[in-house]
Amino acid sequence: MLRSLVGRTLSLVRPTAPNPFRSYVTARQIVIEKEAMRKAEMLVNVRTSIPEPTLAPHALRYLRTDPLLSQLVNMVMRDGKKARAERLVQTALLDIRRYTNTDPMRVLSDAINLACPLMDTKSARQGSKVVQVPRALNLRQRRRRAIVWILDSADRRNERCFSMRLSGELQAIVNGTSGVLEKKLLLHKAVLANRSFIRTNTRKLRK
Repeated sequence: MLRSLVGRTLSLVRPTAPNPFRSYVTARQIVIEKEAMRKAEMLVNVRTSIPEPTLAPHALRYLRTDPLLSQLVNMVMRDGKKARAERLVQTALLDIRRYTNTDPMRVLSDAINLACPLMDTKSARQGSKVVQVPRALNLRQRRRRAIVWILDSADRRNERCFSMRLSGELQAIVNGTSGVLEKKLLLHKAVLANRSFIRTNTRKLRK
């Protein structure tokens, strides 16, 4: 009887086989995503009129998740609870599908592209004073700034749960009634006001 009890206890603590259908992103997947983005074709974005790396359909097959959706989930996540963040984002996308009767991923992509700033300012010392020097942002930095603004505005909405607040904020951006667009405009005005502090490296040509 003791032997059977020990056998049942060992069967409970014995590690199980790894699940081949993992929902999380491994380190190898991060490397594959970076290589795919580095080899992606540069196409001009219609909304921003600047070239951006665009993944081909055959390259998306090797990625476990969409890069934009993965970045949104990682920024929604709190205390390492990624499954909960994925459920919240999924519920928000389903809510967009129910209210707009369109592809929620297209609404999400359009909303983030509309909220993405092209440039930012960085504090730098010039002589005896501190000035704001404009700098260009890459694609991931632009998306991060837009998602931070979207989550901040979503927290101030009056809907009952986070998923409804997030979906409502994304729809407000597409409709042009969100305060995120005003933040983007103010940032671009600050960049234009400080454009004189931009330094370019000029090299003298040899004769």
